[in-house]
Amino acid sequence: MNHAKSVSRVVVVATTVITIGLGVACTRQTPTSPAPPSPPAEAPTANAYILPGAVDLGATAFGDEPVVIQKGERLRWRNADTVEHNVVADTPLPEFVTTGALAPGGERLFTANTTGSTRIHCAIHPQMQGTLVVRER
Repeated sequence: MNHAKSVSRVVVVATTVITIGLGVACTRQTPTSPAPPSPPAEAPTANAYILPGAVDLGATAFGDEPVVIQKGERLRWRNADTVEHNVVADTPLPEFVTTGALAPGGERLFTANTTGSTRIHCAIHPQMQGTLVVRER
């Protein structure tokens, strides 16, 4: 009988150890995957305006100076005039060929990822001219 009590104790101890082990294993939290990286900050945006009365401004229709932006920066063309315009690059940069028709108050965005310089003009009013420059940061 002594042997039976001994076996019974071993079974009870083994059962208890297994039960505790399973309880601990089941309550462990599984590691979570790392949080996804936060999205990159939006690129800065430069604004270029088609000035009021631009048709009569000729070479200053886009301002007195060239439109200069940095590589990776967005350029927002805004038509502040009262008539429709269409800004076209004379030597297209890969990201910018034309704004398309811009109604009064309209705007178009593009991001410049290629450095370079090009003359620009309005396809509707060719006397409106200027220069677009994209520089390295």
